[in-house]
Amino acid sequence: MDGKGSGSGRMEPLGRHSERLKRLRRRLNERDRGEVIVDGGKLLDDLVRWGVRVHELYLDQENVDAGRAATWLDAAERSFIVERSVLERLAPTRHPQGVLAVVSEPAMPQWSGREGCAVYLDRVQDPGNVGAVIRAAAGLGIASVLLSPGCADPFTPVAVRGSAAAVFRVPVEMDIEPSLAIERVRRYDGEVWGTGAGGLSLDRWQPRRPLMVLLGSEGTGLSPAIVGAADGMISVPVEREVESLNVAVAAGIIFQHLRTTA
Repeated sequence: MDGKGSGSGRMEPLGRHSERLKRLRRRLNERDRGEVIVDGGKLLDDLVRWGVRVHELYLDQENVDAGRAATWLDAAERSFIVERSVLERLAPTRHPQGVLAVVSEPAMPQWSGREGCAVYLDRVQDPGNVGAVIRAAAGLGIASVLLSPGCADPFTPVAVRGSAAAVFRVPVEMDIEPSLAIERVRRYDGEVWGTGAGGLSLDRWQPRRPLMVLLGSEGTGLSPAIVGAADGMISVPVEREVESLNVAVAAGIIFQHLRTTA
């Protein structure tokens, strides 16, 4: 991807009641497909370094004065300066940094099911958890992340920050019906394992590849239909009468186990 913009350091000032900011607010509440709005300087640093195309850049004066914005301005097609208080009200995350950018949604190939390991998330609705699972998948060698209908959008600002921008580094597919996801693995004689209490202890699990791991939300778990389609269930051993782990924590433990048993 070509990250070079045509901004050349020019910035257009925007008043707090500008139509452009009104449209940006709408896009923050309801994302336009094909674009991702990123909140935060560290994330934007990474995206620029990776060559992600930056369409629009919104900065406060503090970032400009501190000299942190030079590479962002060079990469952006259009740049705007906005009052810090206005950007703070717009920012979708809890700790705004006076930086918002509109970038291209990544285009990555679908996982064929032929090799490696993929993870399938079933109705995980918390965007922070979806982002954290994607981050673990990218860092621990998972080939692809597939999301069921009803999962949180992985390209919202909260999910992107939760992923530490890893959503741009590992293929992510949205709105994939479980039967279609499982069919990909079955086509190549792969295995499908669900996760939940009472399953085979993780330390005894040695699946073959290709492999798909099914993870449900912490509250509801996997749907009965998905459980019925799996080869079996696995569980992460826990102590001190802890009933379950956060889905992202469990995912990281399972992914690391797969690295050590490959």
